[in-house]
Amino acid sequence: MARLYDPTASTRPSATPLAARVADLNDKVIGMLDISKPKGNVFLDRLTERLQERYRPREIIRRVKPTFTRPAPEEIRKELEQQCDVVIEALAD
Repeated sequence: MARLYDPTASTRPSATPLAARVADLNDKVIGMLDISKPKGNVFLDRLTERLQERYRPREIIRRVKPTFTRPAPEEIRKELEQQCDVVIEALAD
Protein backbone atom coordinates (compact mmCIF):
# COMPACT_ATOMS: atom_id res chain seq x y z
CA MET A 1 0.00 0.00 0.00
CA ALA A 2 1.39 3.40 -0.99
CA ARG A 3 1.71 6.19 1.55
CA LEU A 4 1.05 9.81 0.68
CA TYR A 5 2.89 12.57 2.50
CA ASP A 6 2.06 16.25 2.52
CA PRO A 7 5.36 18.05 1.84
CA THR A 8 4.00 21.21 3.45
CA ALA A 9 2.87 19.55 6.67
CA SER A 10 4.68 20.17 9.90
CA THR A 11 6.66 17.28 11.31
CA ARG A 12 5.25 18.11 14.74
CA PRO A 13 1.52 17.90 15.25
CA SER A 14 0.11 20.97 16.94
CA ALA A 15 -2.68 20.86 19.47
CA THR A 16 -5.16 23.50 18.40
CA PRO A 17 -8.34 23.61 20.45
CA LEU A 18 -11.59 23.58 18.53
CA ALA A 19 -13.82 26.63 18.72
CA ALA A 20 -16.80 26.29 21.03
CA ARG A 21 -20.00 25.31 19.25
CA VAL A 22 -22.83 27.79 19.11
CA ALA A 23 -25.99 26.39 20.73
CA ASP A 24 -28.22 27.60 17.88
CA LEU A 25 -28.10 30.08 15.02
CA ASN A 26 -31.21 32.09 15.84
CA ASP A 27 -30.49 35.83 16.13
CA LYS A 28 -26.84 35.27 15.19
CA VAL A 29 -24.76 37.06 12.57
CA ILE A 30 -23.46 34.37 10.22
CA GLY A 31 -20.44 35.09 8.05
CA MET A 32 -19.87 33.17 4.84
CA LEU A 33 -16.52 33.22 3.09
CA ASP A 34 -16.44 32.10 -0.53
CA ILE A 35 -12.84 31.17 -1.27
CA SER A 36 -13.37 31.61 -5.05
CA LYS A 37 -13.30 27.96 -6.04
CA PRO A 38 -15.76 27.04 -8.81
CA LYS A 39 -19.30 26.43 -7.50
CA GLY A 40 -18.50 27.75 -4.01
CA ASN A 41 -21.07 30.49 -4.53
CA VAL A 42 -23.68 27.89 -5.52
CA PHE A 43 -22.99 25.97 -2.31
CA LEU A 44 -23.29 29.14 -0.21
CA ASP A 45 -26.51 30.16 -1.99
CA ARG A 46 -28.10 26.84 -1.07
CA LEU A 47 -26.72 26.93 2.45
CA THR A 48 -28.13 30.44 2.91
CA GLU A 49 -31.57 29.18 1.87
CA ARG A 50 -31.38 26.25 4.28
CA LEU A 51 -30.19 28.39 7.19
CA GLN A 52 -33.00 30.90 6.63
CA GLU A 53 -35.56 28.06 6.50
CA ARG A 54 -34.33 26.40 9.69
CA TYR A 55 -33.18 29.38 11.79
CA ARG A 56 -33.78 33.10 12.04
CA PRO A 57 -30.31 34.61 11.72
CA ARG A 58 -30.06 38.32 12.49
CA GLU A 59 -27.90 38.75 9.38
CA ILE A 60 -25.85 36.76 6.88
CA ILE A 61 -22.68 38.49 5.66
CA ARG A 62 -21.10 37.10 2.48
CA ARG A 63 -17.56 37.87 1.40
CA VAL A 64 -15.42 36.50 -1.43
CA LYS A 65 -11.67 35.99 -1.48
CA PRO A 66 -9.98 37.43 -4.58
CA THR A 67 -8.37 34.04 -5.29
CA PHE A 68 -8.38 30.60 -3.69
CA THR A 69 -4.59 30.36 -4.01
CA ARG A 70 -3.92 32.87 -1.22
CA PRO A 71 -5.25 33.48 2.28
CA ALA A 72 -8.17 35.87 2.64
CA PRO A 73 -7.04 39.50 2.86
CA GLU A 74 -6.61 40.81 6.39
CA GLU A 75 -9.51 43.26 6.05
CA ILE A 76 -11.95 40.46 5.16
CA ARG A 77 -10.73 38.28 8.03
CA LYS A 78 -10.99 41.15 10.52
CA GLU A 79 -14.45 42.13 9.33
CA LEU A 80 -15.79 38.59 9.71
CA GLU A 81 -14.08 38.15 13.07
CA GLN A 82 -15.46 41.41 14.46
CA GLN A 83 -18.99 41.25 13.07
CA CYS A 84 -19.92 37.56 13.06
CA ASP A 85 -20.90 35.04 15.70
CA VAL A 86 -20.20 32.16 13.31
CA VAL A 87 -18.23 31.93 10.04
CA ILE A 88 -18.66 29.27 7.36
CA GLU A 89 -15.99 28.88 4.70
CA ALA A 90 -17.06 27.36 1.37
CA LEU A 91 -14.90 25.07 -0.67
CA ALA A 92 -16.32 23.52 -3.81
CA ASP A 93 -15.35 22.37 -7.29
